Amino acid sequence: MAPAPAKHELDDTALGKYLLQQHLPGLKLPIVSTKIGYGQSNPTFFVDDANNTRYILRKKPSGTIISPVAHQVDREYKVLKALGTVEGFPVPKVYCLCMDSSIIGTPFYVMEFIKGRIITDPDLKTLDPTERRRAWSSVISTLAWLHSIDPDSIGLSDFGKKTNFYTRHCNTFSRIEAQQAKVKDISTGHELGRAHPNFDEIVEYVRKNVPAERASIIHGDYKFDNVILHPTEPRVIAILDWELSTIGHPLMDVVYVVGPYWNRAAKKGMQRDDMGGEVYEPADQRAAGMPSVEELLDEYKLIAGWDPRGDRWEVAKVFHLMRGATISHGIQARTISGQASSEFSHIYFENTKRGLDTALGLVRELKENEMQKSSL
Repeated sequence: MAPAPAKHELDDTALGKYLLQQHLPGLKLPIVSTKIGYGQSNPTFFVDDANNTRYILRKKPSGTIISPVAHQVDREYKVLKALGTVEGFPVPKVYCLCMDSSIIGTPFYVMEFIKGRIITDPDLKTLDPTERRRAWSSVISTLAWLHSIDPDSIGLSDFGKKTNFYTRHCNTFSRIEAQQAKVKDISTGHELGRAHPNFDEIVEYVRKNVPAERASIIHGDYKFDNVILHPTEPRVIAILDWELSTIGHPLMDVVYVVGPYWNRAAKKGMQRDDMGGEVYEPADQRAAGMPSVEELLDEYKLIAGWDPRGDRWEVAKVFHLMRGATISHGIQARTISGQASSEFSHIYFENTKRGLDTALGLVRELKENEMQKSSL
């Protein structure tokens, strides 16, 4: 029996012919593409040519897209190209954007391959304890640098709206969650259903308690496994995966990146990649070579010029949990509809429930605190 074709294989002949026309530096045919990772979002590929020069390709997934605002590879290309004009800012160079679906089935872009280290373990076990503080410092200072860049100055004035970020995104995620709930399982015909029975209560609390206005370029998924560290030094040399980037409130990125300090997973099951373990416990941080979250936020404040801790920090946590769980709910929807790999789908089903359970608990706690204050 012949082996089943790869789920996301590309037409390397057509792709190579197209890339040759785009004058990629040093490209020599033929090329070979190899899929990276599990394909839960925008499928990503190594593209190696006959000279063993490696490039990276990111494409829109195949099939019907549940949400029209998702998987816009042209937006990824645009922000990478713009940030590439900022001297020294760590992003890969982009070479071409193809919106013609006839080449490999969906739009895509190609960028340079940057050799370095991607840390997938939030506890940073692969880093020597003497490197962890410096690595965290580089991650947080690079984020503060991003938030300090004027989007208008690099051609991103139309990359997103500068006001009402949290309110608008509550509306967006409410709409997306409702769309995802209606997606049917290709095997059973059953609808996926709501992400959580109290989803609306969680979103409504954020709507009523939004942080004060502030706007910058935000990454949207900023964490250790979306940056590349230098091969031998604990410093950021590239930021990857700009799929969720926009103009928005920088508080969202800050709450997200320090998630391992506050967003803790239960010991059973697989942890989310933005959750940490024992090394983030206050009593363990010094011995583990970790900075405290206060040290990181002090460093961010120094570079960015504002302190995120004074601006609805706890509400931003609720939003973070709701947003992440809605994204996991979307991966569930793509999985049952046959658009995403099902190999790790159980993790996303667990993440959706756990994230929204935690968000609801935090909302109820904040409401209780407010009631106690009002009764004094």
